[in-house]
Amino acid sequence: MSAVSALVALAVLVLVGVPTYLALRPSFMERYDKYEEPYATWSESTHSEVACRRCHIKPGIVAQTAYAARMLGEYYLSLAPIAREPDLLQPPSNEACNRCHMDLRTVSPSGDLNIPHRAHVDMLGMRCVQCHSHLVHEPGPHGTNTPSMEGCLTCHDGTTAKADCSACHTDKDPPDTHLQATWLVEHGAAADESCSSCHEWTEGWCGDCHAKRPRSHGEDWRARHRYGVEEHRNCEVCHTGEDCIRCHGIVPPLNLDPSVTLVR
Repeated sequence: MSAVSALVALAVLVLVGVPTYLALRPSFMERYDKYEEPYATWSESTHSEVACRRCHIKPGIVAQTAYAARMLGEYYLSLAPIAREPDLLQPPSNEACNRCHMDLRTVSPSGDLNIPHRAHVDMLGMRCVQCHSHLVHEPGPHGTNTPSMEGCLTCHDGTTAKADCSACHTDKDPPDTHLQATWLVEHGAAADESCSSCHEWTEGWCGDCHAKRPRSHGEDWRARHRYGVEEHRNCEVCHTGEDCIRCHGIVPPLNLDPSVTLVR
């Protein structure tokens, strides 16, 4: 190799090879405020040995080379005394996830869950990150990285997908009491500690339901509510006496159950 060739090779190494290597390292992201926290959570996660580009850039020589070229430019731009927050990384694609997790799509999680990954991904065309949104860079609503039930219910609402417990759970069929027509009215008196085995997957699970407008409160409820009160007076579960007084001037005594308490 001639001296000129050696100098060219050295220049390419110093000006291209080393900067590209440094820019492709996850630690390079720490210089940007928007990636500082994601980098910190990544460094403590189970994916801490996986480089950013393996998840956030599609597999293949074209996409990976284009990203490397861009990061070379970002290396030199980062040397300039200006504040920049470039958008460098995209949500992981299914192809990127499948590089490591293909086998996991054929099995179900531990416990009583039955999640058909192939049905969700191959048949429904869903993206992995639709369910696994809190995986590496931030914990989910319950402080873990596993998908939360709230996320499942965005689709499993009874319309988009089945809402039956047995659709996802292998040993949580609704008890016979829950199938009775009067259960929604009587469940308060029957509630005990066993309820939490199914329902305590979110904080304040009683209030989550009681804060919703009942089905009976339709557009004509104001005109018809007296008939509902005559059948079963439980207004005080949600309404204070002031709500009645606003229209009636008094708290109607009809069919009042003094054992009913407010749900806050």
